[in-house]
Amino acid sequence: MFAKKFSIPKREFTKIKKNPILFHSSTFSVLLSRREDVGNPRFAVVISNKVSKLSTHRNRIRRAVRDALRRNWKKVNNDLDMVFLIKPGVEKKPVTDIMKEIEVFLNKKEYEAKVGKVK
Repeated sequence: MFAKKFSIPKREFTKIKKNPILFHSSTFSVLLSRREDVGNPRFAVVISNKVSKLSTHRNRIRRAVRDALRRNWKKVNNDLDMVFLIKPGVEKKPVTDIMKEIEVFLNKKEYEAKVGKVK
């Protein structure tokens, strides 16, 4: 379970959606935004009904993504907000593959160069 300090409040989603940096993979897209205050990195996971009509499948995927983020949050800059948008077709993949793909994304850190340009 993620601590509250690592989650993005719903009211701040509009700020992130106004001027995001986008990254795409086969499993997910990520909206990145830099914050003024430096605390902890914050994350959100969005899974629409298009991914799966069954809430149990969506919740299983959401738990897997949050677990991967919980294990790797120290690799992310403290002033970043990340919104993971899960793509349709993920429900057919094993949970371990989803978690590995998120770990690879966080380890690459190619996003930091692009996010540094945004204020």
